[in-house]
Amino acid sequence: MSWGLPKVTMMYSLIVSMMKKILWYDGERIAFRTLNHTIMANSINCLTMKKVLMWILLVCLSMPAMAQARFELGKPNNDDYRYLDEYMALKDYIDYSKYPNFKLGAGTTVSDYLSKSLVRNMINKNFTETVAGNAMKMASCVDANGNMNFSNVKSYVNVATNAGLSVYGHTLAWHSQQAKGWLLKLLADKPDPNGDNEIWTVIASKDFRTNKSVGWRSDETTFGYSLSFDATNGLKIHTTKICPNSYDVQFLAMENILTTKGKTYKMTMTVRGSKAGVLHSKLGDWGNGAYINIPFTTEWQDVEVDYKSPLESCFFMLQCGDFVGDIYIKSIKFEGYVGQTIPLTQQERHDTLVYAMDKWIKGMMEACGGKVKAWDLVNEAISGGGNDGSGNYVLQGNNPSGNPDATWDVGGENFFWQDYMGSLEYVRQACRLARKYGPEDIVLFINDYNLESDWDGNKKLKSLINWIKKWEADGITKIDGIGTQMHISYYENKNTQKSKERAITNMFRLMAATGKWVRVSEMDMGYCDASGKDVSTNNMTEAQHKNMADFYEWIIKEYFRLVPPEQQWGICQWCTNDSPSNSGWRPNSPVGIWDIDNYRKHVYAGFVRGLNGGEPIDTAIDGVPASTTIDASKGIYNLNGLRMDVKSQEELPAGLYILNGKKIVVK
Repeated sequence: MSWGLPKVTMMYSLIVSMMKKILWYDGERIAFRTLNHTIMANSINCLTMKKVLMWILLVCLSMPAMAQARFELGKPNNDDYRYLDEYMALKDYIDYSKYPNFKLGAGTTVSDYLSKSLVRNMINKNFTETVAGNAMKMASCVDANGNMNFSNVKSYVNVATNAGLSVYGHTLAWHSQQAKGWLLKLLADKPDPNGDNEIWTVIASKDFRTNKSVGWRSDETTFGYSLSFDATNGLKIHTTKICPNSYDVQFLAMENILTTKGKTYKMTMTVRGSKAGVLHSKLGDWGNGAYINIPFTTEWQDVEVDYKSPLESCFFMLQCGDFVGDIYIKSIKFEGYVGQTIPLTQQERHDTLVYAMDKWIKGMMEACGGKVKAWDLVNEAISGGGNDGSGNYVLQGNNPSGNPDATWDVGGENFFWQDYMGSLEYVRQACRLARKYGPEDIVLFINDYNLESDWDGNKKLKSLINWIKKWEADGITKIDGIGTQMHISYYENKNTQKSKERAITNMFRLMAATGKWVRVSEMDMGYCDASGKDVSTNNMTEAQHKNMADFYEWIIKEYFRLVPPEQQWGICQWCTNDSPSNSGWRPNSPVGIWDIDNYRKHVYAGFVRGLNGGEPIDTAIDGVPASTTIDASKGIYNLNGLRMDVKSQEELPAGLYILNGKKIVVK
């Protein structure tokens, strides 16, 4: 066989196209990657090229044919999405010669990442950093009695780092999703040294006419029920069908009830129904409990039931999947005998919480084994209202001064450390402990939302910057970076959209001016129509999807333009996929880069354009004339070597194919 230069070049081009992973070419050498190998060749030496080519052929023959994964494709059966099939993984578009520190992160549901290979492969192939959505928060690792379980954290950190990703820690100090039962128990009154007798008292109570909340609940859509509140009847449970199990309809009516194991307590519930029935109840936790049925009639009654507590701290769960109609609950209270007590002193409360924070942060850092180098030290500290005396917004808290509606809770487990330890001390202690137990090169961020606020001229960000100065004023505390969550929307109203864009530009400028690391920490995007109403995913048009793609592109470019490379930590996309209708976060919203079925959206192209600097993306078929006559009966193969199941050219999606050993183009 004669290997003239044209034939070598043609075959070489074909093989490289099949590999689809050119890394770089400098005029002298070419490098490209197969599935498991990186190859370099002298591009002007025919003899060397022949040797390399033969080696490539051997590698190709040894590799199994692999189809593109779903997350590597655009929406199927839609020609408008075929261009997305040709794009590389997102992280392959990062120019590390310009942005050497940049990390592309993904908010990650850890259970899915560990158990679903598609999710794991999508994140591993497209991102360089992963952030646990909930698995590394206190309430996910610490129970109501202070027992800590980091097994899930260890598995996640090890699997992700072994795959080559960095893990970003989220979060050490927050007011939401805390082990509230444990913390309140630690702060409970201490025995009165001068009191000998136990007294009968209320240990926990809840009036649903004023406290319009419950904790965790089962899915309302799936099980056909709803919970609502009003100032007259309190909690209303509306059920529409008989479920297979009574526990299908269930929710936590009360949490963190400070009981003593083995003691008996009286529960009083003021309740009525649209017809007579029973509520099934449990006092305990997810493992143990005391189960009792609570009867009710159509008239308001104070129903009393005695429970023997199985634990030191309990929740109170109600279930009614076997009832159809309405149940109303005004209030619930628990009473029992307790010893005479007196409150802890302020110093005792401080020292107790330092102990709890030390145990928590030490345990987490040991579980991570030094592999997690960066953390949200404090999450969502600034309230967005009030005045600290210097013109800044006050911190979050229970009824913070001047801003009583400022609290923000996720999961119903609010515990404001700053209310007990002080606005400066709780951040300084968290920082001290993170640096004590974390790796030597640990990087600590303050993370918050609404820093891109256009309604107040970015005042929340300005307040945060000034609070950081206060925390660092002791000369010991050091905050390394600021994270901006950026849970945003695209607005069809042009004036509104321009206002949002100006505030984002100003945000990046203000953050960069601090000299600290700048990180977009939880970015996701919804869509608002011209009237300002949210557009659900199933009502989105192609033009609206492309507007979102353009906005993502602009944000990423603006980040690169305004933040110096030495301060660029990176951008984390909080939602990789669109949010389902039953989600607790932006339900039925087009917040993902991929759709709910894991196919690429137009937003994927927006990310590519932003990461790539906006240059046109070479999809390998731009500018190449399409093949005009194709005989599909002879067998057509994709670039991964798989035969296409088609009978005519019209059935082929746009792309490159192999026919009779030659490359053909379909557009």
